[in-house]
Amino acid sequence: MLMKHHDNLPPVPADYEPPRRVRYDEYLRLENEVTGKYEYHNGLMYPRFYPPGSYWAMAGGTVAHNDLTLNVLTALRSHLGRRGPCKVYMSDMKLKAGDSDFFPDAYVACGETLPRQTRPDDAILICEVRSQSTAEFDRGDKFDAYKTLPGLQEYLLLDNRRKQASLFRKGEDGTWVYVTFSAGASIVLTTIDLEITVDALYDGVTLDPDPLSRGQERA
Repeated sequence: MLMKHHDNLPPVPADYEPPRRVRYDEYLRLENEVTGKYEYHNGLMYPRFYPPGSYWAMAGGTVAHNDLTLNVLTALRSHLGRRGPCKVYMSDMKLKAGDSDFFPDAYVACGETLPRQTRPDDAILICEVRSQSTAEFDRGDKFDAYKTLPGLQEYLLLDNRRKQASLFRKGEDGTWVYVTFSAGASIVLTTIDLEITVDALYDGVTLDPDPLSRGQERA
């Protein structure tokens, strides 16, 4: 059984589509025949906001998710400009990480991009907005796949329920460490020499509720 069950989770949405096991060449063929964005990891093809092990609502596409993504994209684009060698990409541009294909909310890749290229295979910085269903996957299997990218140095996760960001950074010895930032703090992205405040990233964002809180917020 791919999905996890917790007694206090919302019921399975009527439109839930479970992951399907396919070969990579089948995935590439099928993604041209379906609507929406499908990712591929460990032999499984699944809708972007419903990774393996998850099925519940609040999976993304919320106003908070949209606004946080826009804020981080705007900050990165404003800092890097329109010219190279490093460019900002949004979730319309797939990123290939080893044997997996993902649609990060935002990422920065450097070097020449071919006019018809639709799937870069490296990045120095990746930013994801967590959602209730993808949080575990973003920190676990997806991050493990991202670690295979030779150029990746920083991975930024933004919480959709509170003003909180987690920055994972790769050290010179290859070890990944992370720091959590809350409201009022500044984040330094060394890969692109950018300092930005948590408050700026969450400016104008109405946070999502936590469906598991039952009136009390949980970590």
